[in-house]
Amino acid sequence: MSRVRLSIPVGMLVENVLTSGEAMEVIIDRLHQRDLAPLLSKIKEPTMDLEERLQTAEEAGEDWAEAIRSGYEFKFLHINGLKRVLDFRFDRKIDRDYAQEGLTLQHIRLSAQEIDLLRTLVGRQWEVYEEENNEAGAAFSTQTLVGIKLKYQ
Repeated sequence: MSRVRLSIPVGMLVENVLTSGEAMEVIIDRLHQRDLAPLLSKIKEPTMDLEERLQTAEEAGEDWAEAIRSGYEFKFLHINGLKRVLDFRFDRKIDRDYAQEGLTLQHIRLSAQEIDLLRTLVGRQWEVYEEENNEAGAAFSTQTLVGIKLKYQ
């Protein structure tokens, strides 16, 4: 079965509503009913126009509900979108949790499960790789230092 592919606006909608902490089916029901107020007080970016993004999903025929239930991958993702995914999904912020050099993000500490999820989300376009010098502190941590670089440059 192929994975749902989402555009940036719809993918960011999914990422943002998942930060609410609500159960997936509650989120899906609220979005279907267009009852957005209960979500707005809980999501990471309450200023995002959820209604507009739902409209975009409908116009593009993107199944955001299935993406919430089963996962998805981005059709395309620019560097700033990648940084937003890191913030929404993993609470990792530029300059606090990782560095950027050109189109490469470096020194991101993630668990094996988070690395797998990130590869699923962005793997069409971005390579998530384990950084060298990962031994420093590895004995005390369940996290790995990774970098992310554009696959085709």
